[in-house]
Amino acid sequence: MILYPLGHLILGILELLLLVFAYPFFRISKNWAMIILPIVLLSTIYDNFILWSGQFIGVGQLLENLSQIRFLLHYLIVPLFIVVAIELAHFSGAKWANNFIRISSWLLAFLLAGYDTFNNFIGLQLTPDIFANVVRYVPVNAPIPVITIVINIFVLLVGIGVWIRTKNWQWLFIGSLVSLVGNGIPSAEVGTLPGSASEFFLALALLLTQYHFEDNIDDSAPVTSTCPEDWICHEYEGYQLFEKQEPEYVIYQTGSHQQGNFVRVYAPNKPYRENNKLKVITYLHGFALCLPKFYEEHLEELVKQGYYVFFPDYQKSDYPNFVEDEHTYLDHTSSRVNTKYWLFNLGLLLINVIFKRKIRQQKLQKFSEQGVWKSVKLILGSLLFVLGVNLIYFFDRQYAKNLISMITTVIESLTDTPIKWLDFAVNSTVQGWEKLLQHTQKYPNQNCNLSEEEIDFYVFGHSLGGLLALSWCYYLAENPSPTLELFKPKQVITSDPAPSTALGIPAIALWILNIFRFPFATQSLTIENTGKKLDVPVGILHGNDDRIVKPTEWIKPPLSNNQGAFFTIASEHKKIYFSLSNQSQNLVADHNQSVTDTTYYGDGFMANFGGAKEKPNAYNFQYIWSALNAIVKNEVQADKLSNHQGFNLEDFEVVDEPTKI
Repeated sequence: MILYPLGHLILGILELLLLVFAYPFFRISKNWAMIILPIVLLSTIYDNFILWSGQFIGVGQLLENLSQIRFLLHYLIVPLFIVVAIELAHFSGAKWANNFIRISSWLLAFLLAGYDTFNNFIGLQLTPDIFANVVRYVPVNAPIPVITIVINIFVLLVGIGVWIRTKNWQWLFIGSLVSLVGNGIPSAEVGTLPGSASEFFLALALLLTQYHFEDNIDDSAPVTSTCPEDWICHEYEGYQLFEKQEPEYVIYQTGSHQQGNFVRVYAPNKPYRENNKLKVITYLHGFALCLPKFYEEHLEELVKQGYYVFFPDYQKSDYPNFVEDEHTYLDHTSSRVNTKYWLFNLGLLLINVIFKRKIRQQKLQKFSEQGVWKSVKLILGSLLFVLGVNLIYFFDRQYAKNLISMITTVIESLTDTPIKWLDFAVNSTVQGWEKLLQHTQKYPNQNCNLSEEEIDFYVFGHSLGGLLALSWCYYLAENPSPTLELFKPKQVITSDPAPSTALGIPAIALWILNIFRFPFATQSLTIENTGKKLDVPVGILHGNDDRIVKPTEWIKPPLSNNQGAFFTIASEHKKIYFSLSNQSQNLVADHNQSVTDTTYYGDGFMANFGGAKEKPNAYNFQYIWSALNAIVKNEVQADKLSNHQGFNLEDFEVVDEPTKI
């Protein structure tokens, strides 16, 4: 019978994973008592691995010595649960858990540990025992574990108090009850597995309870989904339209990132016209850069030129719908980043499926509608990703934290195929335009009656958004309609686009997404397919030192060989440009040339994710901005920028093919 030894091995592995997974939390926790939990986990890991390996070590002096350590750790560590329980009671608002009690709990724990060690460990005599293939040593005259029982009861009572005070957090009570029952069953009758499993559940309950309290503290961040100050909310049937007045333009916003229908519109007070047509631009963001904040200064520059600019979030994400500029990501936390969210979503989802209970949580309701297996894949894939990246945490804390945040923020959108993202982008633009028409009819603008205007439409995209921009004509060809025909672009221009959705995201994320067969990873969108329908002038502004999407993904020098993804684009009017770095000006032609502000995630992370920006630089002013502006004003075709005076480069050089292979 190998069930028991295998059970201990599995428990040991689970506890090891939990330790690695929760290590970053232990480091940043506001509660010093949380240092006890990794010690407890180390002890239980050791205990389970010794119980599993006893069958291989065999009866003898070595196993007896290792077992001596097992009992010593038990006597030393179990009393420390008093400290953790009192700290959790304090965090839950228990008045009796004041500072005096909290300090005294450490002294009491050390006294009980010393008492248990002196009475039960010194002179301990062990004898071999075998139960269900678990070979171990047990005390010759095992005493009744009075202290262990009393501590379990105490933690149980604290769990009841936490449940009563919080009204909805019953998990500490459940974990302590499982521990009390599991440890109360005589191991001589049922073996060691029930007791070991119950200890794992108690440690997990303690950890998640602390997560719960600290997460609630951090959730006081200045993030809001209601109408913030300086914005006006207009109520329409079925949706809200938010409006913010600026000196030269008006910002409109509707939908939400979470629902996948977010779009922000920048409308000029004095629209620019060419041949009596308005200029409209859809601006597509890079992978996970779903906030206007990342491109804000360019968006503002475009609307100040008199253009209408649409910024749709084509990914479902957990970004806040409004973010104050002075706050960065590090000022607040996303519930998706912590263990509590993912472990309990998985656990509660399975419980609800097995027992067919009504799902009360909004997120779980949405998961259940997607299908059980799809939901389980989503949560397990997220957990595996977070666990893998936490290993990086040992070496680069900020990078790991922000990478987890970025991917888990958009993880739900990765269950969609990339063509669905393109569908979001196109239809968000169409719906945003229709809502803007409806609004301006109700609140007429003396400078412009949109319902009577004709438009020239353009698409700009960065990174993954660049691929969607290059695929825009493909979508229109596959979904012909009079409404979509209005949004046939006159020209397409992109910055550091990815030729495939398999590029432009971290390799570890793509690997894990493939393991769980996420549609984003298994049904990629490629320029080889969509470029066949691209029949308008195209300009690609790439960086020679782009490490996320290397230039050779587009062109394999020499240019005369016509090799690379660029040549799969059908348009006869296309050109790709490669900006060079200028070290003397501290300019790096990286992946995020078009981005203007990455402080939301911090420079340490973004430096590795395409390039950090705190404000626009020469690549924005001289390269990206001037090129798009010249094209929209019909001063030049996208493939003839090199000869245009508006494409005025002073601080760096642009060449026709990459210089790095």
